[in-house]
Amino acid sequence: MLTVIHTFNGPDADRILGEVRTGIHSAEEIEGFKFASVNKQENTADIMLFSKWENRTAYESWADTVGENKAFKSATPQMFEVLEEKY
Repeated sequence: MLTVIHTFNGPDADRILGEVRTGIHSAEEIEGFKFASVNKQENTADIMLFSKWENRTAYESWADTVGENKAFKSATPQMFEVLEEKY
């Protein structure tokens, strides 16, 4: 299981949020996608996208489809291997 955290910040938070939502929509068709969560901080322009993938290959398959989505091109993903999960 792979956890990816993208953080976004910019002067036009509404435009960035729109681009992030477009990117998430494209993930729904990728095999190995588990879920995503978008969080917008109050009183700041910070946006965080948290997503889970079956493995790194699934994530990279999606990342290749993002194309010219400027929000994702400007964000550096932080990746974490999940050691244990409970549901």
